Amino acid sequence: MEQIIGYTFDMLPFLLVMLPIYVFVRGIYLFRNKKGQSIQLLREFGLLLFVLYLTGVASQTIVPEFVIINNKLQAVDLGFNPDRINLEPFNKIIETQILVENGHISYLFIEVFGNICMFIPIGFFLPLLWDKFKNPFLTVFVCLFISFSIETIQLILPRGTDVDDIILNTSGGLIGYILYSVQKSRLKNITIQV
Repeated sequence: MEQIIGYTFDMLPFLLVMLPIYVFVRGIYLFRNKKGQSIQLLREFGLLLFVLYLTGVASQTIVPEFVIINNKLQAVDLGFNPDRINLEPFNKIIETQILVENGHISYLFIEVFGNICMFIPIGFFLPLLWDKFKNPFLTVFVCLFISFSIETIQLILPRGTDVDDIILNTSGGLIGYILYSVQKSRLKNITIQV
């Protein structure tokens, strides 16, 4: 639980920077393109939440850590390291099982459930906000693409690149789509065609 709270606090500066930028840019877009048209406030709020969520995910997965050394801002430990790459499917899941059996239950929540849960909102918000993503294959493909992109960028970051993360993230996107499908009759007034 402490790690989740830590991740949340780490995201806050990025969210606080993105919020006014998004509101400003979206406001200009709506002013220029929606003159005389009604604006669905609930949908706009959903878009804001989605953009902030993606910002939070990016801040924890692809934005390098920076430190100040000798009055200079420097990225920490950038560079390709083949020791941080796992291309063997289900290796992380097997490692997690072994760690849980040895009393390290927090690893299960961060590495397995965390990777699944991180993509549930993406699988949920895409079909909620855009009609073209009501196609489950397209939504799951986009989740797969986003996860693959994150793992590819992580090749040069001081983080691990793991095929299991792609599997777990994509599974989370599918779960998010399923949750959307179960709730879509209640949510139909939020979406509009774009």
